[in-house]
Amino acid sequence: MIRYFAMINGGLYPKSIKEAIQKLPNFGPWADAVVKRESVTYIFDEDKIVQRMKKRIAKLKEQDK
Repeated sequence: MIRYFAMINGGLYPKSIKEAIQKLPNFGPWADAVVKRESVTYIFDEDKIVQRMKKRIAKLKEQDK
């Protein structure tokens, strides 16, 4: 969940995915709680992960040309 939300916040995935997840009656509140827990996020550097993924995508697009 934390990776999905990070990619959505970084503009790599559509925001509609997060909105749909948050509307789910049981799963939505759980997902929101999980991504806010320090025990889950203390080692996760969202900016670093998103930037790395953006570089990967750019590299793949360049290879595809």
